[in-house]
Amino acid sequence: MFSRGLIQLEKTTGSDGVDARLIADITERAHTIMRQLGLDVRDTTCEELYYALISSVRRGVSEPILFEADYVLYPVKNHVISFNLVDVIESAHHELPFAKHIVTNGQRKLRSELVSRYKKHARTNDDTTDEIARSIGLIIERDSWYN
Repeated sequence: MFSRGLIQLEKTTGSDGVDARLIADITERAHTIMRQLGLDVRDTTCEELYYALISSVRRGVSEPILFEADYVLYPVKNHVISFNLVDVIESAHHELPFAKHIVTNGQRKLRSELVSRYKKHARTNDDTTDEIARSIGLIIERDSWYN
C-alpha cells in the first residue's frame, strides 16, 4: 500500500522524480557528514557510524556537523542510522548501545520532508497530496504537535 501511495504521489508530479531527488539528497548529506567525521563512506559499519555520531556530541561538535540533517536517515547494511541532531543527542545522553539507538525524530522529519517536497511541486495539489500522504502513513495525527 505504501509503495502504491508513493507511486500515486509521484504521478501527481508527472513522474518528476521527487522521491529520487530526496534519496540523492539524503545520500549526499550523509556522505558529507561521514567524511567530516573522518569515516570512509565505502566501508564504515553501522556501529562505527553510530559511535562516531555519539562521539561528536561528547566532543561538542555535533551541532555544526548535523546542521540541516534532521531528515537524514541512512541505511547501512540491515540498519538505519539517524543523523537527526535530537536523536543523536538523546542516544548520547542516555548512553544507548547501538542496538537501542533512537531514530524517531528523524523518521518524523523525513515524513514531513517528503510531504513538503511533493506539496512544493508546481504540478501538485495540496489537498490531494495530503489525502494520499495520510492514506499511507506519511501524515500522522500524533505528529501534528511537532513543528
